[in-house]
Amino acid sequence: MTGRFRFWLILSFLLVFVAGGLVGFLTERFFIHHSFPPRREAPQFPSFEKWAQDLNLSPEQQKAIKEVFRRSDEKMRELRNRFHRELGEIREEIKKEIDAVLTAEQREKLQAMIQEHRQKREKERAPDRERYPERKRDYPR
Repeated sequence: MTGRFRFWLILSFLLVFVAGGLVGFLTERFFIHHSFPPRREAPQFPSFEKWAQDLNLSPEQQKAIKEVFRRSDEKMRELRNRFHRELGEIREEIKKEIDAVLTAEQREKLQAMIQEHRQKREKERAPDRERYPERKRDYPR
């Protein structure tokens, strides 16, 4: 192989490589990137302080509204607890019915699958618990 032929061969490979990269970049940029709409943040509801300022609430009104929020918070917590408890009962019923259909070996495999799923879910939720510790504080375990 001559030096000149070798030079043109290497240059050709480099040009094909660069052209492929350029085509891939442009394809992604103009076709794939533009096919998805941009993600928008959900509008945030105004804070209580903004309410108080915009509505020109007196201190008595602010205190009364905070009390309403506190009471509704308790009701929501009770509702969540009841919901999770009833959901757990339904899941137990489903599991008992399924277990009645499966063999002992199949039940063991299913239990292992469920345990694996729980571990993955816990691992995925760990960052959210660190970032938002108040979210999970009132759920029964």
